[in-house]
Amino acid sequence: VAIFWDYENCSPPLNSQGHAIVNSIRRIAHVFGYVTSFKAYLDVSSQSTKSVGFRSDLQSSGVSMTDCPHNGRKDVVDKMILVDMLAFANDHPSPATIILIAGDRDYAYAVSTLRLRQYNVILIVPPAPNIPQSLESQASVVVDW
Repeated sequence: VAIFWDYENCSPPLNSQGHAIVNSIRRIAHVFGYVTSFKAYLDVSSQSTKSVGFRSDLQSSGVSMTDCPHNGRKDVVDKMILVDMLAFANDHPSPATIILIAGDRDYAYAVSTLRLRQYNVILIVPPAPNIPQSLESQASVVVDW
């Protein structure tokens, strides 16, 4: 099981405890096997100083924080997650499980392609009214944040 978290677009409330969030995600992941990778992607320079403690809590709970500096470019996080998901699939033949924490329609094609190759793709979506159906319909299982 590999977990890919679009932290920039799906960050929990700052009053949350990082270890509690990780434990909840871990419980979901362990239903499908053991976790080999747990990555959260964000542009660290754009984060508030209040989130430093929370990010530190995530990191001490086993989450690798992947810095994605935008440097004037869009969709940096999305592109890095897409490449890392496909690299995981290349290194781990199906059946394997990928957990994606995101709510962006840009992931729909990759999720669909992974499913066609018999990967189990679990989508954890943020509490938002406009999660694209094109994304949710491609996942094996959808879990609300």
